[in-house]
Amino acid sequence: MTERKPWWRSVMTIADLGKISVEEVLKLDPAELAETKRRLGFNTEHITCGDTYGGVKDVFYFKTSIAREVPRDFIGEYIPEAHKRGIKVLIYYNVHRLHVEFGRKHPEWIQVNAQGRIVDNLYGSGCAPCVNSPYRDWSFQGIRDLAAYEIDGVFLDGPIFAPGACYCENCQTLFKGEYGVELPRKEDWKDPAWRSFIEFRYESIASYLRDAEKALKTVRPEAVIYMNCTGLWPAWPAARDNRRLMPYQDFLGAEGGFLYYDLRATPLWKPGMAAKLLETQAGGKPTVVFIAGAHKGWDTYLLPPTETRLLYADAVANGANPWYGIPLRLAGGPGALAAGEMNRFLVGNAEYLEETVPLARVALFWSCRTADFYRASVPVTDFTPQGERLGRREAAGNFYASFLGCYEAFVRSHVPFNVLDEEALTLETLRGYDLLVAPNCACISEEKAEVIEDYVKSGGNLIASFEASRYDEYGDLREKFSLSDVFGVEVGKGTFGPMRLDYMTVVELESPLTEGLSATLLPCPVYGIEVVPTTAKPLTMYHEKMPARYVKLPPVSRNPAVTLNDYGDGRCLYMAGNFFEHYYNYHNPDYRRIVANAVGLMSKVLVTLENCPTSVEVTLRHQPGKGRLLVHLVNFTGEMTRPMESVVTLRDVAVTLHRFQGLKKAKALRLGKELSLEDVNGDVKVVLPLLKEYEVITLEPLEVTL
Repeated sequence: MTERKPWWRSVMTIADLGKISVEEVLKLDPAELAETKRRLGFNTEHITCGDTYGGVKDVFYFKTSIAREVPRDFIGEYIPEAHKRGIKVLIYYNVHRLHVEFGRKHPEWIQVNAQGRIVDNLYGSGCAPCVNSPYRDWSFQGIRDLAAYEIDGVFLDGPIFAPGACYCENCQTLFKGEYGVELPRKEDWKDPAWRSFIEFRYESIASYLRDAEKALKTVRPEAVIYMNCTGLWPAWPAARDNRRLMPYQDFLGAEGGFLYYDLRATPLWKPGMAAKLLETQAGGKPTVVFIAGAHKGWDTYLLPPTETRLLYADAVANGANPWYGIPLRLAGGPGALAAGEMNRFLVGNAEYLEETVPLARVALFWSCRTADFYRASVPVTDFTPQGERLGRREAAGNFYASFLGCYEAFVRSHVPFNVLDEEALTLETLRGYDLLVAPNCACISEEKAEVIEDYVKSGGNLIASFEASRYDEYGDLREKFSLSDVFGVEVGKGTFGPMRLDYMTVVELESPLTEGLSATLLPCPVYGIEVVPTTAKPLTMYHEKMPARYVKLPPVSRNPAVTLNDYGDGRCLYMAGNFFEHYYNYHNPDYRRIVANAVGLMSKVLVTLENCPTSVEVTLRHQPGKGRLLVHLVNFTGEMTRPMESVVTLRDVAVTLHRFQGLKKAKALRLGKELSLEDVNGDVKVVLPLLKEYEVITLEPLEVTL
């Protein structure tokens, strides 16, 4: 008899229809609420168990010993109605924000800043409970009481450390007992005590999650638990390290689909970026991208349907399950109806979309150490509402922007790729890729540098830029690049710039890496680094600095801008400047062409698209147990502003697949139409007649021969 797979191994469409106030919960009809979610195609949900935002924290909607008041046992009434409709119920349990009134009743629970003041301005008005305080046991009792119900799991919103916290008596005592010194009162990245403080905060959050999981599963072992984790931003400000947290949770989720304020400054493929990172960190467990239906921070004004479909599509195309959150009263609006449309598509095609793994020969390195200890800008999130520039304060080099630039260059070049972090950076993992790209990954340990060196020496390829490997894993400057031999260059006098009017010249015109460029005189990155080639060959050279506009072009300098080096059986393309950050800011097409040329030269090409703009993202996934290949196409071709109200419908997009054998039939799932296969010199070509926001082409049977 075959063992039945867990419910969460299939496609989950997760609803969160708002934080319900006491007044609302007294009026709600449980059957009507469950039916609303069923009609919108949700098969899983987060439901609030208490008066999280409207009043004090100890008012709950279930029977619990920690409640001051239970106005209605709504959870007990609601669960049977949800289960009757096939909806799995995960309880939304807020553990990062207390109402100020409640927090002041328990000052010993509240996080304290370095000046000794309690944190009471979370989201402008709210207290942050400390995971090292007696709040810990109080919150665990609530979880145990929830587990007495027929719940399917618990979702923890938080916990976090608030900015500048925590210096409460509990943290001071624990820190001194573990590290033998007082808590550092100011941010000083060279101070060993400050580094210990970062570690202490990480371990405190992990310890809380470990004990929360135990509290739940001691009572209800089959229930799942997960929390709101970290996406593509520095992890240290809120102290949520996904790798440390994974042993104690069943899913990995992050806010990859929350869009804030000026969307023109937000990457189109933000959900996919988060999904790629989560997949590499989840260790085979399911991932969830949280999609806010609202145009944040206007929490009750929904995004247009087109943006909603794209958020869903990009998350799913990169392996994640969608969570969709809106206020309940907006569940009949156009944005919510678009979410319902996507939910029904996903659930109706679950057999094709469940338990897939990515196919790619290119890996993009998200360096968590660089994000934490170098220079990185933090995008706006619910935990960093203003966004901020964190890390060291020098002007040059923004790691997040460099990562975004490389990511966009790959997407616009139709390159399938995965995202790896430090823990995934092993020789065994890297042997599955032809090419690793490290966009200004400045903070690399000697151990990881040796892994990269061995990878290239044994036949792998590397693209790196600017200060990659120039710092150790704590952000301390080295005398030379740790990967100096791989780059084939030595550091000269260091970084220089800004260069906002300046140029570099292509000096190697016959190289396949410079093929197809529109000019030989190109804008140069705003910041460069002086390097001296040892074994590398320059492809482009910086000019001397322009003294002003409308003057004679200065001569070529002695500083290489882009170099190519053979190292062992592999090669390294090194950009001696903030090349990818420059592309993210200015989108010079020749920068993208150099990257696309390098990918074509250094890795096996798996797919090519014709009659298709650069604004279409392509990802390849397969189902190992079913011998099926899936081509996801997400069409971001819309109006030249955001939020987008519509996309340009594309016709007759040709998809050619390379290195796949045995494919005999193809189908477009959104169109519901069989597609013809054409053999082109041993490759397989299909033509998709129509592409709106999203399409999934399935091909089978598959024999992977990469």
